[in-house]
Amino acid sequence: MERFLRYSLEKERRIRAVLMLEGKLVQKPVTVLALEGGQVTLRLSAKRAPITVPLDAIYSCDYARGDHGEE
Repeated sequence: MERFLRYSLEKERRIRAVLMLEGKLVQKPVTVLALEGGQVTLRLSAKRAPITVPLDAIYSCDYARGDHGEE
């Protein structure tokens, strides 16, 4: 999972994440802005402010639709 988070952070690419938000399990495309100290700062959309969640609130990550991790 951390591999996908680092991929998004380093390449500035969106990934698909399953995470707990406001007590609900959701699947969202996100961009990782920071990954440090057991916390992750994510951008959910261009219009919303970035959010910071604990690393254990993220259950799964994968490449976003149409992305295969190739340059």
